[in-house]
Amino acid sequence: MRLWGADPYLSLWDPISTWMGVENVLYALVDKPDFMHRLVGLVTEGYLSMLDQLQDQGLLCGPQSLIHCTGAYTDELPAPGYNPEKPRTKDLWMFGLAQMFSTVSPQMFKEFEVDYISRICERFGLVYYGCCDPLDGKMSEVRMIPNVRKISMSPWVNEERGAAQIGHDFVYSRKPSPALLAFDHFDPALVREDLLATRKVCEKNGCPLEIILKDISTVRYQPQRLFQWAEVAMQVAGG
Repeated sequence: MRLWGADPYLSLWDPISTWMGVENVLYALVDKPDFMHRLVGLVTEGYLSMLDQLQDQGLLCGPQSLIHCTGAYTDELPAPGYNPEKPRTKDLWMFGLAQMFSTVSPQMFKEFEVDYISRICERFGLVYYGCCDPLDGKMSEVRMIPNVRKISMSPWVNEERGAAQIGHDFVYSRKPSPALLAFDHFDPALVREDLLATRKVCEKNGCPLEIILKDISTVRYQPQRLFQWAEVAMQVAGG
């Protein structure tokens, strides 16, 4: 047992879309951009103030083992000068995401997400960016976010384009489709084919690769499918 402090969840657009509704937010970005800039600016300032208070009072968590469903193990954190009695934001991982921005242009993504989330991410040691949003077409903008180390590659990305954009600069955090677990009949051969395709594009482009199976809604009352999936994934990862 050990004391554990705040491990903040700092998405800008999840709370805004909860307040307004996703469709209303997307329309407002076009119809009322000044209002939306003021709104996301207030949320950003609120998060920054919260981080100041957590850090000043020694209420942040220690080194994490997980960050947004992925392993957070690293020998680069905590930062030099770490005091376990008073952790700092630069000792920690943070994550960012703007899933509802899947349908906006790269320019709008930069204007309303990157320019604001960067003010938060610059305070942290390392950053995991993305969730289910396809980022293969927005990598130029994601690269502008400070301290990014791992980037989500969701089931909806063009894997070849994503790997070419990531290269060896970041971890290609692949989230393969969980639908393969939900068919009437589970086929490990399809899983192997899917994961091998990911491994090949990462090998081709020199991408460090991690594979995260998530968002599972059903295994059709056959939990052994998870064990079989994991066995295939370990075989693919081992070459």
